Amino acid sequence: MSDSICIVGGGAGGIFAALAARRKIAELGAAPIEVHLFERNPRIGIKILISGGGKCNITHAGPVAELLKEGFRPKKEQHFLRSALYRYTNEDVIALLARRNVTVHARENGRVFPDSARAGDVLTAFEQELEAESVMLHTASPVEAIERTPDGWKLTVRGKQLLARALILATGGMSYSKTGTTGDGIRYAQALGHTIVPVRAALAPIYLRQTPHESLVGIALRNAEIFIIKEGKAVASEHGDMLITHRGLSGPAVLGISNRAAIQMETGSISVEVNLLGQPEDILGERLVAEARTRPQQQVSTWLEEVLPNRFVPIVIAQAEVPGDRRWNALRREERIRLATTLARFSFGPVAEVPIERGEVTSGGVELSEVDPKTMMSRIHPGLFFAGEMLDVAGEIGGYNLQAAYSTGWVAGEEAINFLGKR
Repeated sequence: MSDSICIVGGGAGGIFAALAARRKIAELGAAPIEVHLFERNPRIGIKILISGGGKCNITHAGPVAELLKEGFRPKKEQHFLRSALYRYTNEDVIALLARRNVTVHARENGRVFPDSARAGDVLTAFEQELEAESVMLHTASPVEAIERTPDGWKLTVRGKQLLARALILATGGMSYSKTGTTGDGIRYAQALGHTIVPVRAALAPIYLRQTPHESLVGIALRNAEIFIIKEGKAVASEHGDMLITHRGLSGPAVLGISNRAAIQMETGSISVEVNLLGQPEDILGERLVAEARTRPQQQVSTWLEEVLPNRFVPIVIAQAEVPGDRRWNALRREERIRLATTLARFSFGPVAEVPIERGEVTSGGVELSEVDPKTMMSRIHPGLFFAGEMLDVAGEIGGYNLQAAYSTGWVAGEEAINFLGKR
């Protein structure tokens, strides 16, 4: 068997695994080692093309310590990714793009985008790097079977068998299945004996049982707070912007809470409430009292039009059961309390679904304790490596997940070559 490595999956993790492998080969001055990258689609990086609404949120700016803290909630994810993110950083990605004349900028929120606002420019740069590094790229080549052999791995691709000393699985999770992330790699990992944490939607919209009133569709709420309600209690919350859609809710705050919503749905029904003004209920109550004192003759609906999108006003009034033409000086105490409660906990009703196929990423995947975080190699099968979304890691919205894919892919690629050198 010749020395070669096979990388399954041509997304961010697989691309950077291939680049790292070729760079490591050159650095070591090693004997010729073939690096094969297999992608089921006609082109690699399809999810890169659609990321950031087609503008490609490449990564997130800032020190690695901040990326770990702000981008990955669970401590186990932070601990697992620490070595990889320090080894291949956000600055490394930006430098790679600069070599291909793709300049970038960071927005105030830290999200990094290409100056051209075209994801295609980013992907083209990655493709140029792969070509320059002589990676053997096989597109439209789904891997049909993987088998462990005494000397390595046997892959079946379009009916033909290939042998490799090392194998990197970087096929992604199960979100946006139309882009090719159909969970093949996760099934292969499970068949090889790895524990799979249940795959769930993350960074996904939330669909409601009763779709929003048509007058609300398209409204964006700024600085709102969304709550997941279960058995009358808030079990999760997220602060930020959100968008009302024809099927439910979307936007940064909703995407940020979606994975927790999906987990809660597994053990019972949940509903959604939203603090429309982003202020606590007691503060809102005091605010309404102040309005009644300073503008007693003003109609309540007129004030609501000042603080909410106008199309929201009749819906809020109806849910609060307050006459829209009521003036502040005529508003009864119980009506004022109902209005404050409605503004602080506006109910969108029960959740129908957190659609995994619409999530930007998925949580779940290969159990992290079964993978060495310093090498991305399986603790069960020497010579088997993992990268990207196949791992049980799901970062926040803002370029964190792509960076995790670059970094884990880079480590997997380098360590696959180191593994061959030790054999």
